[in-house]
Amino acid sequence: MTSGTPTVRRSAPADRVGTPSTPVRVAKDRTGWLLIGPALVFLTVMAIGPLLFVLYGAFTRYTLAIPTPVTFNGLDNFNKVLGSSRFRSDLKVTALFGLVSVPLQILVGLALAMLLNRLRWGRQIFVTLLLLPMIVAPIVVGFAWDLFLNPIYGPLNSALEGLGLSGHNWTGSAALALPTVMFVDSWQWFPFVMIILLAGLQAIPPRIYEAARVDGSSWTQTFRNVTLPLLLPYILVAFVLRFIDSFKIFDVLYILTKGGPGTRTENLGYYTYSLGFTQFDIGQAAALSLIQLFIVTVVTAVAIAVLRRRRLQQTPRGATR
Repeated sequence: MTSGTPTVRRSAPADRVGTPSTPVRVAKDRTGWLLIGPALVFLTVMAIGPLLFVLYGAFTRYTLAIPTPVTFNGLDNFNKVLGSSRFRSDLKVTALFGLVSVPLQILVGLALAMLLNRLRWGRQIFVTLLLLPMIVAPIVVGFAWDLFLNPIYGPLNSALEGLGLSGHNWTGSAALALPTVMFVDSWQWFPFVMIILLAGLQAIPPRIYEAARVDGSSWTQTFRNVTLPLLLPYILVAFVLRFIDSFKIFDVLYILTKGGPGTRTENLGYYTYSLGFTQFDIGQAAALSLIQLFIVTVVTAVAIAVLRRRRLQQTPRGATR
């Protein structure tokens, strides 16, 4: 550098860590908090408020049908719910929803995701068409399938009778009601699983398949040893999300069967609705809600533990975790 050339020093940026706050920056921070503040307050009230109310109701004798004062009763609501035969029956129905309907959605979603992943053209068109059931509101899906499955004037029974087969009371039969509701729920939500697994397939590097092809691996061996292990995290995520949603299914169930015939299709969500809005027993409804929250939390924790163990097994020894 020439001795006569002045040295130009760059000033540090105003937002560098450790620099004093300027009035402009303070004003921007205040403006940001003013803009997001109402939304934060609304979300806090809507999320924490109902949870506190459920915790309060679960440990009190809180009945709207009888004008009695609210009193603390400890674990009495939990004992009544857990000791009822209706709870055990509804728990079985809820478990069937989670352990039958969700794996069915995963199988259908995986098959369609693999087919879409192999398409070279028109993939976006087919994905958009297959996503339509998921976009439709559940109450609309319930009414549409209720008309389609109607035993008297429904198109399905009319088509079966036209083929010389007998129609069925799809939602009123004790043997067919639960499989029918499972099928309708799977029909609506398999696109959700499909789009998750399609993203997982597209995230697998093509060079892995090329190496397997060079080694002489067949399609079945490649799927079992390459695709399925790499896709397992996405499958677990889809299972957990859909398993949680299986506890909350209500719209389609209410429209198609209303929990019937008897309680053959009644799940824990519908039982909670019945306790709270039919019998007006807020205490037992709140206790049942917390029981469902506990079951979902345990299943989610187990799935996360399996996913973490699988990831640790795939991590090379000596690698930084």
